[in-house]
Amino acid sequence: MGVANDDEARLQQLGYKQQLKRGLDAFANFGVAFSVMSEPTSVMPLIYQGLGAGGPQAMLVSWPIISVLSGCVGASMGEIVSSYPTSGGLYYWSASLAGPKWAPFASYITGYFNFLGLAGINAGTAYAFGQFFVNCFIASGDSVVVEGSFVSRVVTFVAAVACLVISGWLASFGSKTVNIMSKICFWVNVIGVAVIVFWLYFDSSTKIPVSQLFSTWTNFTGLPDTWAATISVLLACLTYSGYDSAAHLAEETANPAVQGPKSILVAIGSTFFTGYIALYFIVATIDPSIYQDIYDAGSYGLMAVFVNGVGVNVAIGFNVILLLAGITTVFGLLLTHARMTFAFSRDGALPGSKWLHKLNANQVPERATWVIVLINTLILVPSIFSSPIFTAINSFGVIGTYLAYLLPIFLRVIRNDKFPRGPFNLGSWGVPIGVISILYLSFSSVALVLPTVYTDPNSYTLADNVTLDHDAYVTAYLTNFNWAPVVVVGVYLIAYFFWVVSAHKWFTGPPIDTETHWAKEALNQKEAADGSVHSNTGAAKDDVMEDVTIGEVKL
Repeated sequence: MGVANDDEARLQQLGYKQQLKRGLDAFANFGVAFSVMSEPTSVMPLIYQGLGAGGPQAMLVSWPIISVLSGCVGASMGEIVSSYPTSGGLYYWSASLAGPKWAPFASYITGYFNFLGLAGINAGTAYAFGQFFVNCFIASGDSVVVEGSFVSRVVTFVAAVACLVISGWLASFGSKTVNIMSKICFWVNVIGVAVIVFWLYFDSSTKIPVSQLFSTWTNFTGLPDTWAATISVLLACLTYSGYDSAAHLAEETANPAVQGPKSILVAIGSTFFTGYIALYFIVATIDPSIYQDIYDAGSYGLMAVFVNGVGVNVAIGFNVILLLAGITTVFGLLLTHARMTFAFSRDGALPGSKWLHKLNANQVPERATWVIVLINTLILVPSIFSSPIFTAINSFGVIGTYLAYLLPIFLRVIRNDKFPRGPFNLGSWGVPIGVISILYLSFSSVALVLPTVYTDPNSYTLADNVTLDHDAYVTAYLTNFNWAPVVVVGVYLIAYFFWVVSAHKWFTGPPIDTETHWAKEALNQKEAADGSVHSNTGAAKDDVMEDVTIGEVKL
């Protein structure tokens, strides 16, 4: 009861009253963060991409490197959520760290990148679910659902929407159900990965030794090897996103100032371990002679690996596990996105904020949840007609999320003297680790917008093998084009345009922390250690609070 009272008191200091039910325990908070980075819906479907850009060598070398760098980002985010444990944390962090003058703009941009980034990731995961569903029919030789056909895209879309609806329904229940589901999410992902990778490895006739895997480089992209090496990090980058979910659930978790950072870091560490095992055991079962075929198969590549290793029937069984994991991941993402939407609308940043900022009888933002389901369904519609456009939206999801990570960390570094440290903090390592995080997030954001395939005009000539078949070349070029930078720049320009035209007049940002709880405790401890209070203590106290308090004009 004392901890709950402390949590509510801290939330009140941050400018909010307790509305969401604080019913999630530590394991549930961690379970959501881990499930959002689910290997079945991130690492496994992208095996084909890894084989095409760098091969086993690039995948096995880049994974631990990106894991450590993601750990730096997680540590930087951890100490910020420890100071500001609120739902929708990222945009609130930017507001508090930017200071009063820039708080509205910083929170506005961060919030919209986070909102749209989560939408992209959620839609991408639901689409992966749809692909798993369709792959079962393709593997069984169904004559109607053929790989790449219009029918297969429609079935993928319908399955993806069904996944969103089921997950939205589960996310609409109260904290007891959510608490149980969050734990189920964790175990489905862990046990599911274990069953798939160990069964595949021990039942497959192919066993590539570790030494050969670490020395096997492949590049089927048509781009230079240095380029392929750069984009080879995409598999790991696309996996390590969404762990801010632990922060978004802060107002529903006991002692979030400690549990939030712990969940983020443990989830990243667990993903490194389980993801590396999954990578090795899967890649070790693939004969190098079929790497090109797997890469060319694209989203069906993973199913081809399964069929080649264990046969059609067991491969379909593996896909059923992937379907279950897909629902748990979408469930976790919907929880995260709904809480972010609830918090963002609480401060009036979204259209229809007053309507969105309502809780149902279970103290759950049900309206926000179903609005997110609708938004993700609309995002999925273009995938019926053009897979490349959807791929761009999926890539933007990760880029938008990374940019939402980068902004508050950048502000925390440049305003280090104004940052009030919480129970979890990095001490003197805070700035160096923050700088590493900024550099990594900047690099990965660039890598995510680079073209991943070269469209060779010499492959699109007419019968004379000289004249360019312009229409065929343009079609292929647009198919291979990475639309992510177009989407990223477009979203930023639209958001900035509305800020200049309208939002700057009415959006004042979230209420900023005006009473730094942690700084007061530190000051009281210092005074107790001194043993006496001098006559100028009051003035000294004001000076200390001026340095650490976020939100006063004195900043």
